[in-house]
Amino acid sequence: MLFGYLLLAVALTISLTAAFYSIAGLTAIFAAAFWPIVIMGSVLELGKVITTVWLHKYWDRVAVQFKLYLVPAIAILMLITSMGIFGFLSKAHLDQAVPAGDISSQVQIFDDKIKTERDNIEGARKALKQMDAQVDEKLSRTTDDRGAERAVQIRRSQSKERNNLQNEISSAQKKISSLQEQRAPIASQARKVEAEVGPIKYIAALIYGDNPDANLLEKAVRWVIILIVLVFDPLALVLILAADQTFEWAREDKKKKQGWSQVWQPDSEAWPEWNDLPPASEDFDPRPEPAYEPDDGPLTDNQIETIKKASGVDQPPTKKSNPLLNGANGMSAEDWADIKAETPPTINRELEAVKATAENLKKKFVSWTEKFKQKN
Repeated sequence: MLFGYLLLAVALTISLTAAFYSIAGLTAIFAAAFWPIVIMGSVLELGKVITTVWLHKYWDRVAVQFKLYLVPAIAILMLITSMGIFGFLSKAHLDQAVPAGDISSQVQIFDDKIKTERDNIEGARKALKQMDAQVDEKLSRTTDDRGAERAVQIRRSQSKERNNLQNEISSAQKKISSLQEQRAPIASQARKVEAEVGPIKYIAALIYGDNPDANLLEKAVRWVIILIVLVFDPLALVLILAADQTFEWAREDKKKKQGWSQVWQPDSEAWPEWNDLPPASEDFDPRPEPAYEPDDGPLTDNQIETIKKASGVDQPPTKKSNPLLNGANGMSAEDWADIKAETPPTINRELEAVKATAENLKKKFVSWTEKFKQKN
């Protein structure tokens, strides 16, 4: 029974949690009617649980018309609950994904700026290399002093452009340094968000392979939510039904135990109620003492007559007399005489003794119980 209560507590907890998430999801879908959705969702969740238990308990008695409506109604309510849970979990994922997207966009902007400055530096360096190549080419084509002077003149003519290119490189390097400083805290936030959504990436990688893109990540999230929805509300209802069945089995086991503990009691008033008997103890012996002296030999005629008179075997039955004391099991003396006539003489003596002993025991037992009742 304790396990039944534990099962019921778990089932109700899951059901209440599912109802909370469902109502929260429905209010997110229908945000303009918050309190009406809360009231409607709460009433429908309670009605769903009660209807499910009622159908399970009285399925054999419920009319077909009720079943045709209530079973689809319960299925639709479960679908609504699952839809609310799906909406709640989807909203939670979006609330986490939107900031992550914003942070990623900011990081991407800084990365683009840094890349632009690096491209500028690369272009300026290529221009400087081209100028150096012109001077080197001039020097390589001549072997006299005039060729060297010509190369120096070219170099001098490039000095202004070279300075501009050097300034551009220096300016770009400074901008890159500044952009990296601004990017650092945003990149740190991006890494934290990425760590939070990291598990779903591993799930997506397990399903779709390594390096999944954003679309595959969204698909993985949807499948996880669907799996949660499939076992949330249905599990709560099934556990509630299981708890109800557990209590039913416990009641049946209790009835069986009570049935085994009950003892059959005759209808005759001569027998006392078993509840009135004293508890068994060493001082209590319900066996009555025999009315005759023990004798290992056969009973004599005088002994048999004495036992018959003491037990009242030959007394005719009356309406007021107790049937248990009127012969064997209430038989008259005439009936008993007929039985004796049909029984061999060697057995009659033993039957007489056994019957007389039984009647004497009954008489003493009744007398003892009456005295016991009077004392109590």
